[in-house]
Amino acid sequence: MTRPPGWLAGLMLAGLLLTGCASSRATPTSATASAGQHTGSTAEPSAAALMICSDDIRGKVRQALALPAPPAATDSFVGGRYTCTYRLPAGPLALAVQQSPDHAAASRYYAGQQLALRGDDLPGLGEAAFGTGTGIVVVVKDDATLTVDATGLPAVFGPQQQRRTDLAYEIASDVLGCWTGDDS
Repeated sequence: MTRPPGWLAGLMLAGLLLTGCASSRATPTSATASAGQHTGSTAEPSAAALMICSDDIRGKVRQALALPAPPAATDSFVGGRYTCTYRLPAGPLALAVQQSPDHAAASRYYAGQQLALRGDDLPGLGEAAFGTGTGIVVVVKDDATLTVDATGLPAVFGPQQQRRTDLAYEIASDVLGCWTGDDS
């Protein structure tokens, strides 16, 4: 049996891992529809970054908050940072991915964010993660740093008395599930 070259096999595996959430990606409101896999470039959002505004993550937000319909969202891409803001009945929920040229740069960005936000480590989430008591979760994976910011929501809200800190953690976990192909 002939095996594909290593780079081709890796590309095929990456495609399979991303199909769970990427295949349901909504058309972004900004000029980001042609983005592909992340290659270290910050000229356009990576496929992984675009997942934060996908139909799948929109559905996860809907499910977590027991909303009657998926929430509306707006997105933007500025300076290597792709942001998707969900307009929820209780206030905004902002997800962002900072794309870095490589893992080392992403790790430095993450460390700076942890210092600035004074976050506490969240073991078991991504390569490294921290959260704040105000409702921010930041996770680094490969060359991307995910931020889920629920500070625009009340501390406790909705019919299920959802805590914004718990929502931020849950949505960060959902995005990581998309990134790793474990979006069940």
